[in-house]
Amino acid sequence: MKNIVIISGHPCLKNSVANKTILDEIAKLCPQAEIRKLDELYPDYKFDVKAEQAALEKADVIIFQYPTHWYSVPGILKLYIDKVMEHGWAYGSKGTALKGKSFIASTTVGAPENLYSAEGAMKHKVDEFYFGLQQYAALCGLDFKKLFYTCAMMYVPGITTDAQKAELIDKAKKQAADIVECIKAL
Repeated sequence: MKNIVIISGHPCLKNSVANKTILDEIAKLCPQAEIRKLDELYPDYKFDVKAEQAALEKADVIIFQYPTHWYSVPGILKLYIDKVMEHGWAYGSKGTALKGKSFIASTTVGAPENLYSAEGAMKHKVDEFYFGLQQYAALCGLDFKKLFYTCAMMYVPGITTDAQKAELIDKAKKQAADIVECIKAL
């Protein structure tokens, strides 16, 4: 059985529909996975670096689950990477703690996918915005398996209809199922 650690990088998961659904569904489908909700563990953004490193060290599979913020990871997840992935531990000539571990990135994107193209409003495809995350994984010796993403996942209370919310939840459950299938195939 693989040890799976999921780092939830949503800055306020209790207000989420998509990311919360994805995490809840993975917890049902893959109950052995450890889900570390950064916003609950560290509401002050002061990470227990040694505890986070210990969680990652025991993992065979590391998953980052987060909403896309300004074409990247949210601030809490960026700070997590900055603080936890120390030189000499995660990378560098002596930094081999993560080497060979499987890495999966999973994100939700607010805008519809048709806006992510050379001709669309975003001028790039969704996956082109994640070069930095792929390079981070490479620098740390992680085996980058896949980027999972689903577009049009914006939920706005009072504006999103019940039907739209139900569709969003269905898409989130599908993304979770796809992630679990990927894990099983490793």
